Amino acid sequence: MRNLKFIQLLVLSNSAKSANQFEFSKTLNLITSQDNSVGKSTLPKLLFWGLGCEPEFDTTWKAQDCMTIVEFEISSVKYKVKRYKNQISLKIKDSVYTNYQKITGDYSIKIAEILDFKALLPNQTSNLQETPPPAYYFLPFYIDQRRSWSNAWNNFENLGQYSSWKSTIIKYHVGLLTPEHFEIEAEKAEKKDFQKTIEIEVKKIETALEVVEYYIPQSLNTVTDIESFDKLTEGIKSDLIELQQTQEKLLSEISLNNAEKTHLIQQRIITEKILSELDSDYKFTVENIEDDIIECPLCGTVHENSIINRASILTDKVQAENQLDVIINEIGKITIKIEKSEAELAEARKQIDKINAKYVIDDNENKSINFNQIIESIAGKSIKESVTLSKTNKIVEIKQIDDDVKKLAKEQKSLITKEIVEDRNDSFNSILTKYVKLLDAETINLSEINSPLDYNKIIKEGGAAEGTRAILAYYLTIYNMVRKFGNEVESPLVIDTPNQQEQSNTNYDKIVNLLITEFTDVQIIMSAMENEHLKPFAEKAKVITLNKDKLFVKEKYDELKKYFDEP
Repeated sequence: MRNLKFIQLLVLSNSAKSANQFEFSKTLNLITSQDNSVGKSTLPKLLFWGLGCEPEFDTTWKAQDCMTIVEFEISSVKYKVKRYKNQISLKIKDSVYTNYQKITGDYSIKIAEILDFKALLPNQTSNLQETPPPAYYFLPFYIDQRRSWSNAWNNFENLGQYSSWKSTIIKYHVGLLTPEHFEIEAEKAEKKDFQKTIEIEVKKIETALEVVEYYIPQSLNTVTDIESFDKLTEGIKSDLIELQQTQEKLLSEISLNNAEKTHLIQQRIITEKILSELDSDYKFTVENIEDDIIECPLCGTVHENSIINRASILTDKVQAENQLDVIINEIGKITIKIEKSEAELAEARKQIDKINAKYVIDDNENKSINFNQIIESIAGKSIKESVTLSKTNKIVEIKQIDDDVKKLAKEQKSLITKEIVEDRNDSFNSILTKYVKLLDAETINLSEINSPLDYNKIIKEGGAAEGTRAILAYYLTIYNMVRKFGNEVESPLVIDTPNQQEQSNTNYDKIVNLLITEFTDVQIIMSAMENEHLKPFAEKAKVITLNKDKLFVKEKYDELKKYFDEP
């Protein structure tokens, strides 16, 4: 497995005219200080923020308006990522920076390619599979002081952009889902999306058939009509062909345009509903919520309610209003087309009425049949046959897609056998039991914890000092599983303040000893208050000691700004 190694972090604030540079050892790194609130938790957060993740910062830090450059290497190839707000740039080796206007999309695809991160998640709007932002890659490699000790797999903000993502991401990281799984999943999603398009077309066809029935009541016997019609062909053959083609064309246009109009009206109703909901959302965020954050009552996820976030609701509303204008405009255009076709149809029928005055025949039941009825019957029958055939073909397509999706699902299921699942779970239990023992957390009940997906059961056992060590054992087990079975590049292990719940001196020693004995070939970046029990770790580590100046130094601003100005 290839390894990612952090080389250095540059941080700069133009507003404060300050900057700093932090270099990292390829093995152990300790970020420490004599007191809190000097940035020892912020520094590792900036590594992940700089690469496109969204760690939780306090409001004081957000006011710094900073930018970062994160330099790292994979297999001796050096990379630099420069970020300011949501603008992010990537440089590979000695090339120039490639600029991206947002984290999602092309940047996420490119960084995932560099990290061999092949997991995909369904877009909540289109349901098509897409590459998620880099936060989903870094989840197993970072233990955050504020979020990770009480809610597993919640290291970063804004993870709720995908629904029910945890099972998929966890399974991928520990080797229970393969890259081939996601290739097939993407193909399945594309087929299902195409299937939805066909189903919409079928509904339009059904609407068209209803319109034909409305405009042309099928009261005549088709065979009789055609036989009756043959009696007239000698004298009016040329007129018949022209009128039949004209009516068939007009009726077809009216049918299809009415179907399209019906579809657009449904889109207008949906868009008006979205506008109503967005308006309610904005009023709610402004009038009912005083804070800058909202906690979801169902999952506990914390969402921002800042001016920027509220403005994004207004932006969505403007986009929806624009979309509504487009739909209303299209309805107007298609209504004009329908009215024009109906006027032309009326004119054609006037011409037919003139012929009817000259040509009238009787059917076998001595009913009078005029020329207009014959043409309408034949035209209507022709349209119905054509449209019905199209509907039949599309239904066959839908059935074929269903069969294809089932075959793909069967192929997908065969990628990971029952034996592989059992092997992964056995490895998980073995490693977790070992780490729980080494951390002296054996009174924690592990009887119902049988797989990496049982993270909530671990969290429930936590809370006290011993429970916190069990949570640490779970995180370290997952990290070990990624190294052993994962398909992606291995990232450094970043731990923010392992001395949770005021561990006893003996237990703190056990935590430190586990890290330096079990992860000897791993780059570890750990934040912690100065403590004599960290000495074994500090002796082998590059120590970054922060003082009252926190992360910024005014004297370094001019020296480091040139790196941020590089093309």
